Amino acid sequence: MTTNWTRRVTAFFVNRDPEYESFLRQHEAASRRSILFYLSCAILPGFLAYLLIYPLRPRLMELTGLSSHYIQFLVLAVMASGWHIFFPLFMLKFVDKLTWKQTFTYLGFRKGDAKGLFVILPIITIIFTVLSLPYMKWMFPPLSAFLDSIPALRMGEWHIYHQGYYDFPWPLLVIGLIGNFIGEEIYFRGFLLKKIGRLRFDWLLVSVLFQFYHMWQAPMNWAFIPLAVVIPCEILVKLRKNLYGAILFHIYINTIWGAVTLYLVGV
Repeated sequence: MTTNWTRRVTAFFVNRDPEYESFLRQHEAASRRSILFYLSCAILPGFLAYLLIYPLRPRLMELTGLSSHYIQFLVLAVMASGWHIFFPLFMLKFVDKLTWKQTFTYLGFRKGDAKGLFVILPIITIIFTVLSLPYMKWMFPPLSAFLDSIPALRMGEWHIYHQGYYDFPWPLLVIGLIGNFIGEEIYFRGFLLKKIGRLRFDWLLVSVLFQFYHMWQAPMNWAFIPLAVVIPCEILVKLRKNLYGAILFHIYINTIWGAVTLYLVGV
């Protein structure tokens, strides 16, 4: 009885595609060294962004004449819309020798998934939101405050988080939004998640690394690390074999989820 129920639930949520799964396995990182390389790729851009936004920001302001706000935006836009998109494309096309069609298929830009978007995604989004409420009410505030008390991590009033991520002319804003919602998903869930697919709990590892990567806003994202076990972007990609649900969930997290938790639990 239990086995039949489990099979039914699995069949409902999982988009079975043995051919695609075999294709991904052919291009997984095979050696320990290559796996470590891809794991380091999850951290490196965040570390560079931290250096440019924290210790090097005043120097960049002097060299460019730009405001602190614009320097931070440009650093993050170049990282998200540049590195996160073009590095996977380069590696898949010129290192793995995939065709352009295979490259985009690998990343998760495949045929449409109506069930995934209109049935599975809403269910998982509701489950995540409900599970996140106790954490956001009782655990997130003290952990975030503790991290913000560390001088090297403190997000002062100069920080783009306080100045506004979206207070820019629309052409720049479009570039930033593409990098934020699409670039990060391409890089972490479309590329790195699949490259380390040989590892057990690869989805959880990438989820944790994604939060850790946000070093320039550690008091926010590092405080989400304990919640990583239920953040479903990686799970959506593994269940549905495409990137669309993860992109939409990312948009939900950045635009709606905070308002929902604020209304329901005051955080």
